[in-house]
Amino acid sequence: MDFIIKLFRFVYGLLLFSIFRRTINLERLLLGKRVAIIGAANSAFHTGKGEYIDGFDVVIRVNKAPLLLKQGEWKEDIGTKADILFHSFYENERSGGGPLNLALYDSLNIRYLINPISEFSGYRVIFNFYKKYLLTRTVFTLPRKLFKKIKSDLGTYKPTIGFCALYAVLHTNFSELYITGFTFFRTAFGEGYRNEMREPGQVREFIKSAGLHDPELELAVFSALLHKNRKKRIVLDSSLSEIVKSAE
Repeated sequence: MDFIIKLFRFVYGLLLFSIFRRTINLERLLLGKRVAIIGAANSAFHTGKGEYIDGFDVVIRVNKAPLLLKQGEWKEDIGTKADILFHSFYENERSGGGPLNLALYDSLNIRYLINPISEFSGYRVIFNFYKKYLLTRTVFTLPRKLFKKIKSDLGTYKPTIGFCALYAVLHTNFSELYITGFTFFRTAFGEGYRNEMREPGQVREFIKSAGLHDPELELAVFSALLHKNRKKRIVLDSSLSEIVKSAE
C-alpha cells in the first residue's frame, strides 16, 4: 500500500509540476511600476518605513517574510503588503526559507510565488512541493536565460534567493525601486527572522561554513547592476548605501 501511495504522489506530483510550473515575466509585470523589495537584514527594522513601503505598486518579499507579516509586530518598519514572494522551497528553518504556508500566503494576498532557481535543483524542489502537498497552485521560475546570466556572474557559487530577486528586478523597466533589508550578510538578520544569529559574526560564520554563497561577489555584481541602472530612480536604505559606497 505504501508503494502505491508513493507512486501516486510521484505521478500526480509530476503532472502538477508539468501543468502549474510557469515562467514569470517580471519585465511585463513591473513595467512602469513603483517597486519595493525587502530583504531579511536588520537594516529594514527600526526605520518607521512601513507605510512608505506599503505605498508602492508592487512589494517583493523573500523566504520567511510572510511569517513576520503575520505576526504584525514590525509593520511600522517593514509594512504589511506582499505581492511577490521569492522562496527557496527548502522548508527547513535554519538554512532554508521556512515552511511553505499557502494559506498564509493567500491571507496576505501574495499573488506570485517564485522559486528563482531555473535549473534541475530548483525544478526538483518544486516537484517535491507538488508531490508533498498535491496542490493545484501555480509556482513561477525565472526565465532560464536570465538565471544563466546570474550563474555566469557568480561562477562556481550559488546565488542566494535574495540576490536572485535583486538581479531579476534590476533587469526590468520599473519607474522607481526601493531596496531595504539587504546588507550582503555584513549585518545581522532582522527581528524574528533567525533569532539564533543576531550578531554579524554569527551570520558570516554561518555563510562561510555552508560554503555555497559568496556575499562579497554578490555585492560586486549588485554594485555593477546599480551602475548600469544609474539613470533609473533607485533608492537604497542607509545601510545598503554605505555598504555600496565602501565597496567602490
